[in-house]
Amino acid sequence: MPARPDDARELLRTRLKAALTRRDRQHRKADRLKSAADEEFWRTVAELRRSYHGAQNDIAASTGYSRDHIAKQVKKHDKPGAPVPEPDRKD
Repeated sequence: MPARPDDARELLRTRLKAALTRRDRQHRKADRLKSAADEEFWRTVAELRRSYHGAQNDIAASTGYSRDHIAKQVKKHDKPGAPVPEPDRKD
């Protein structure tokens, strides 16, 4: 390994700080995307849950989530009057 030049430590710190900033920005973006996907999923579940009597039991059986978990997540994410997004169609 070569000897360390005088300004190498400062260059290392500068590049490392930039890399950490980029990583943190990407993590925040990923968190926002995950939150949006969760909200869309649970709002769709909320709509389906209201489609017929016993639908929550069928959703629980299909997803593996407990009925209690479904109820809590729907309550957390469902906003009355908010439109439920249509599924993406690949034509």
